[in-house]
Amino acid sequence: MKKLGMTRRASVLGAAALMFSALLPAAAAVADPGDPQRIQKISVSNQGGYVFSFKIQYLGKDLKWHTANWESDKFPVGQTRTTPDLGTIGVPASALAVLPYGSAVAGESAQANAGVVYNAKSTNVANYIAKGTTLIGFEVVLTE
Repeated sequence: MKKLGMTRRASVLGAAALMFSALLPAAAAVADPGDPQRIQKISVSNQGGYVFSFKIQYLGKDLKWHTANWESDKFPVGQTRTTPDLGTIGVPASALAVLPYGSAVAGESAQANAGVVYNAKSTNVANYIAKGTTLIGFEVVLTE
């Protein structure tokens, strides 16, 4: 029985390590990984070759990604959309990381390359760019 418990704990720890390692590239992309950008809203500019929309995802204390109760409308190249205050759409103050999850209409979908931290007292907006095409080079990238 003890052996099963140790195996289970190792599996849980291994899964947690995988989740954190998946976040490392995102954290490295933030200007100062020791002090991630603290923001109140997220803005995405569509610079790709497609019609685009995005949702907001956040990493909860349970180490699982959750999707907030909001989605942008579908918007064309050259336009930008900004979320309301993230707290008003369901992102908790305890979220470990927040980022957009973008979708090209009739194409790819993906999480952004880097996350930020929600802070209700902040007035900052995290700016992202959606770029590439529906099939080649589709990505959502933090710019600041």
